[in-house]
Amino acid sequence: MAKAFALFIFVVAILVSQNTGNVMRLQGCGGRVFVDEAVVIDAPLRADCVWEFETQEDRILVVSIVNGNLNDAEEYFSIHDGTDSDSPILRVENQKIHEVSRKDLPQSVYTTLPEASIRFRKTPTSNLQLRIQKAVPCPFNLGLDSQCGRVVDELSCYCATFTNRVQTDQTMYCIDNNMKLISFENATEEQIIQSTWGTQVEYWTSLTDTRRDGTWLWESSMTVAVYTNWYPGKPNTVASNTDDCMVYGGAKFLTFWGDTTCGTMAHAICEAHP
Repeated sequence: MAKAFALFIFVVAILVSQNTGNVMRLQGCGGRVFVDEAVVIDAPLRADCVWEFETQEDRILVVSIVNGNLNDAEEYFSIHDGTDSDSPILRVENQKIHEVSRKDLPQSVYTTLPEASIRFRKTPTSNLQLRIQKAVPCPFNLGLDSQCGRVVDELSCYCATFTNRVQTDQTMYCIDNNMKLISFENATEEQIIQSTWGTQVEYWTSLTDTRRDGTWLWESSMTVAVYTNWYPGKPNTVASNTDDCMVYGGAKFLTFWGDTTCGTMAHAICEAHP
């Protein structure tokens, strides 16, 4: 009977998600759901309902209210870090906020585990919807001379390392911390990163043409750069040049990109996405 109920919940979720893009909309009095894309649940019409959520092992979950304040809604339910009966309760007031994280992000609570449960103890007096999403863990730093935060959205994490290294060493530094050297997908992302950590010094990115001269590839995502922000006259198109890696910032390039030798010493930005 329990397996049949779980299958019913899964089928309903798939059917509804087809009508709402990348959001899985769920209704009812509980069930267990695997979270890949965003999940939205309607608060049940009675108390004592329990929803359990899980995601991939190296990710965590973030819970927020759709068009509302999570802190004001906590009287109706409790969010638990795990699915065991004694799993600790997560509260907004106990969440530690990164100094550089965006201040306009939705009020949320983050698990430390890839599992969570939401246990309703009181029926809401108005329509209440909770959003559950998969996120990456985000440390406060990666050791000395570094700083991290959720500077773009509530799901991803960016870390700046203020230690100068060559491009390959910065790439490995990010990988060793379960992240990747940054790839700028659009102007908005770049502007946010630059406004967070400045452009007074040079920062490494993963853009390089070492694989094929003249073809600039984001090595972290193995995609050709579509959005670009080169400094005037850059990149160097002389066939014999050895400027095969891209930095931004510093007195030479300011907020623009410049190609330089991969052995140049510079800071770097690491990123992780769910």
